[in-house]
Amino acid sequence: MAYGSFGIALGALILVLFIVQISLHLGLFGRVASFRLMNREQIREKEPAVSVVVPLFAEDSDYLDNTLTALLTQDYSEFEVVLVYVGNSDDFFADIKSLQRLYPNLSPVHIDYSPRYPVSTKIALNIGIKSAKYDFVLMTSSDATPSSERWLSLLAKGFLYGDIVLGYSGIQRQSGFMNFLFREYQFNDSIAWLLSAIRRRTYSASRNALGFKKSLYFDARGFNHLNLNVGENDLFVQQIATRDNVSVVLSPRAVIKERTWGGFRWWWHRIKLLHSTHRYYPKGVMAPTVAELIIRTLFFAAVITAIVMMPWEFKVAAIVMAMLRYFLVMFAVVRNSRRLGEEGIVALHFIYDLIEPILRLFIALASHKRYKKSWL
Repeated sequence: MAYGSFGIALGALILVLFIVQISLHLGLFGRVASFRLMNREQIREKEPAVSVVVPLFAEDSDYLDNTLTALLTQDYSEFEVVLVYVGNSDDFFADIKSLQRLYPNLSPVHIDYSPRYPVSTKIALNIGIKSAKYDFVLMTSSDATPSSERWLSLLAKGFLYGDIVLGYSGIQRQSGFMNFLFREYQFNDSIAWLLSAIRRRTYSASRNALGFKKSLYFDARGFNHLNLNVGENDLFVQQIATRDNVSVVLSPRAVIKERTWGGFRWWWHRIKLLHSTHRYYPKGVMAPTVAELIIRTLFFAAVITAIVMMPWEFKVAAIVMAMLRYFLVMFAVVRNSRRLGEEGIVALHFIYDLIEPILRLFIALASHKRYKKSWL
């Protein structure tokens, strides 16, 4: 009674917001760490032969020597790598073909590049998928490197349980705060769509780890949104996914890591482009993420209000609630990060926890303003 109606309302608000946040993180987002694909009904007896399709738009010798070799030497019984080179260097394509002597499972495809008739990633993927000799396709990019030699075999096991396979793609770990920010955003963004796929409402997929049966591709007429800048993986998977044909493969050894091509300006431009696809997501799929951001913001605001305006014992109680909330959230983050093979983000997660609501608000505003017509 000494605090008055304002103090009672503020205390009740902090408590309710605390309970809702913990319920979301432990009860909902925590399902990513606890998910087991083997609990689903198996539809095939053995893993099928797989064609891995990779578009390549540069004369990148380092890719041939390292990442491509990591793909070609995957520990899997029957697969091919369809490398679609888009460019005009006959010498470079000859270097690609020369690798067939060492790796017979390499199937190179050459597309001449012309500034008058530019070849997009979607066109390169379409040609590569049509050139694939196996009925099951896994698409990835030349920017991404598998985390282990079992990457392909683990993703291929997903085809035992569905005609579509979704894997996790992270950002390669480097030094510096910007790299931490990139990886944290990728991690948290992926948790949202992976959780939705686990709940049988698939709306997104990584362009570096998306597998599907080729008949689904032909039934949907392939990547037919050729006028769009980005997002072919999201719109395509929305066309072909049902409640029962999607497998989500989660394992540290089934992760693929994407390299970065710049600093904050590069990342900001990339994120704004990708964010522009959100308006094409099914209604309600982003509700848990948006709700958690709003509730987190209100919780922080309520705690700060208590610290500034209320008596000392109320301040202490608010601080204790904030710390307890952080440790319980961290418990869920640690479990999810281990499941997805994300190392080195836990120690600084408290920074991202504080700035994420503001960061995502700025991204939403910037994406809406600059890319308003890019998806029409």
